[in-house]
Amino acid sequence: MNLLPEPSGNPEPGIPTPGDPEPGTAPVLPRRLASGVTIRDMLPADIPAVHELEVRLFPVDAWPLQMFTDELMQPETRRYLVAEAPEGIVGYAGLMCVEPIADVQTIAVVPEYEGRGIGTALLTDLIAEGRRRGAADILLEVRADNPRAQQLYIRFGFEQIHVRKRYYRDGVDALIMRLQLEDVLALHSGILHQDTIPGAGPRPVQTDEAGRAGETAPTEADQK
Repeated sequence: MNLLPEPSGNPEPGIPTPGDPEPGTAPVLPRRLASGVTIRDMLPADIPAVHELEVRLFPVDAWPLQMFTDELMQPETRRYLVAEAPEGIVGYAGLMCVEPIADVQTIAVVPEYEGRGIGTALLTDLIAEGRRRGAADILLEVRADNPRAQQLYIRFGFEQIHVRKRYYRDGVDALIMRLQLEDVLALHSGILHQDTIPGAGPRPVQTDEAGRAGETAPTEADQK
């Protein structure tokens, strides 16, 4: 994920984007951002377009198309969102929650729409959804060679708790980061509204079994 400064005219740091869910409440979707982009739930009909973006944005470890289908078939533990502009889908994100842990499965925005607060809006909605589902912590993975993405997550209140060596297919380490939701209320008003594009969320190591997302919680083997 690349992060670029917001262009002039966007909200000042610390001022919530209009329409952001209040801390402690679930996202009310669809909702329209000031940029004209709509955040809404992902539908099965969106999967081909989302997968095209997935292959473009994550060429090293893109999810197979069937994985998105399988994820949407598990609404009891999953919620996936898209960011839709007049010309089509320009971003997407997903959350898995098995109480008390929620996991940001993926989050991405196309480069052409960077700097418009879309990534921040998607992540804000995922955090709100995790809280609605009763999560105490939200976990995510981010590439060790992506410090700008790490800084965005830090501004949301995430902290690094673990490193998975050579997790990504190109050999780059994954940093495991955690957000403790009891901290969200205090941090909500201090979030910087910057945008996210490729590489934000966990890119699970692919297996032959489509649809199986990787766990981000450190295992006993990881800790050795």
